[in-house]
Amino acid sequence: MSPAREEKLILCNAPLVGGSMDVTPEQVKTIVDATADAGFGGVSLWAFHHLAAVGAGTSPEQVKAWHDARGLSVPVVESLIGWEGGDEATIEEQCGPTFEVASFYGAEAVAGVVMAPEIDFDAAAKGLRKLGRMGASRGLKVCIEWLPWSGLPTIASAWKLVQAAGGDNVGLVADTWHWLRQPGGPDEKTLRSIPGDRIHCVQLDDTTLAGEGDDMMMESMTNRLLPGDGEVDWARFLGILDEIGADPIWAPEVFNLGLMEKGPVEMARRIGAATRKVLGL
Repeated sequence: MSPAREEKLILCNAPLVGGSMDVTPEQVKTIVDATADAGFGGVSLWAFHHLAAVGAGTSPEQVKAWHDARGLSVPVVESLIGWEGGDEATIEEQCGPTFEVASFYGAEAVAGVVMAPEIDFDAAAKGLRKLGRMGASRGLKVCIEWLPWSGLPTIASAWKLVQAAGGDNVGLVADTWHWLRQPGGPDEKTLRSIPGDRIHCVQLDDTTLAGEGDDMMMESMTNRLLPGDGEVDWARFLGILDEIGADPIWAPEVFNLGLMEKGPVEMARRIGAATRKVLGL
């Protein structure tokens, strides 16, 4: 792993509180400190967490100062939702605050997902086109993530939507849980067809191909494995990213209730150690 890529290793630290959006300012500061203690140089910040802390009476400047004091950058802010219907007023209302948080922290990218089980492709392309314009006006990249249980279930469907939306600042988040568990399994052909600069962020975690139970979304939010503990073929996946010239932000995102019980400091430490091992750091 090159030093340049090592510098792009950050932590999606929302899993340290189980992905809860109803967090206190004290919880936000705790996961910020745990992230820094684990040796990460930055975070992928849930805008919900910043807004929850501010809503509880902490100033925006203070929440940002918690990150600054520990030397943590915020290159990615999550998550843009509710845009796939294509209605511009709804998008402004639902996604505008996330863009504002990203601008406040000086982020380089804003990430989004589709939560609906089905989408109208043309409406979603219109919505993503709107997100791209909102990002471009602020100097931000916009990257979307496919979710296997959603109306955007595969890398192929996500890339098709990005192409339809247009905009040089619009790209993808590639989450390795979703990479393995997407319908049909890993799609190396599509990944190889994507220009490397359109892979804006890689979220690292692990799973098994078969999975467990019938509720894939619940499994994804409660029992992801540490990178290297599942069946993701890291050599092949990382090798393809190298082939296409991708230089993404690397952001482990391990939702795991068992790990969370060990506390945020230990959980962040274990995520960091596992991630650095699969990346060869």
